[in-house]
This record gives sequence, C-alpha cells and structure tokens, in this order.
Amino acid sequence: MTNESKEHFIADQVRALATIILTRRGDLTIVETKKDTGLDFHVYIDREDKPMRLVFGVLLRGVPTPFTPSHASKLLVPTMGQFQGMRKFTYPVCLFLFTMREEHAFFSWLAEPIVNDRVPKLVHHHSATVVPLTNELLDQVVQQIVEWYDAVESVLIA
Repeated sequence: MTNESKEHFIADQVRALATIILTRRGDLTIVETKKDTGLDFHVYIDREDKPMRLVFGVLLRGVPTPFTPSHASKLLVPTMGQFQGMRKFTYPVCLFLFTMREEHAFFSWLAEPIVNDRVPKLVHHHSATVVPLTNELLDQVVQQIVEWYDAVESVLIA
C-alpha cells in the first residue's frame, strides 16, 4: 500500500468515526464541506425554537499510532499552523483527532465560543488542548455552542 493510499484509507476511517460520534445525537446534521471551507464538516444543530441557524465546523485528523494527549498537542502543531493560515471563522470550529489502531477519539477547540457577562466572543486558539472525546464532552460542546449562539442572537436581534 502506498503512502497516498494509506492517507486516503485513514481519511475515510476518520470521516466514518466522526460521523458515528456526531450522529449519536439526534439533533445534529452533518454536511461535508472540505472543498468550500477547508474544514471537513459543517454540523448543524437542529433547534426549531430559534430563527438562527446554529452551525459549527469540524476539522478531522487521524494518526495510525497511539499517543498521549500531551504528545498530541505537539503532533498538531502543523494543523494549528494551517488553521491560523485559513480565513478567520465567524462561527465555532473544533478538531477531532483519532488514533486508528485503537480508534480513540480526541477533541480540541480551534475557534472556541465563549460567553462572558452575556457577551459572546470567539477565541481562535494558536495551540491545541487535546482531551478525550466522549459522549458527555460532545454534549457539553453542543451546549456551549448553543449558549454562544443565544448570546449572539441577543446582541444582534433587538
């Protein structure tokens, strides 16, 4: 197997694993957007009670061998550099990182939605802070994104 075919194989596995994780929640819709944005997915949060479309971007990475979260931060230096070279995103963006051998999933914010005193901010990170991606963490991430959009809505719509 050539290096290029290995990379394609890993990329296909990563997309499949990310899709499985994201579709465990019934309120998320995934759209592949690599060609248009440089991100792998746009994920829409279905909320019929809101007039705004709630979206976040996902950048996917996969490695064949296991690693520790601290090693992953070093491993992701080129990815973080690539992200900094992209346009500034005006919506939340996160990174999913997978190990292929064990199929472990990890998470880091790239453009993190923050709300302080009801003021929404989007913090573009320069380094990765990698943590295990669990169902509970995904729930927290979605909740953080929803709260950010609620704060954005209250600022934009009077």
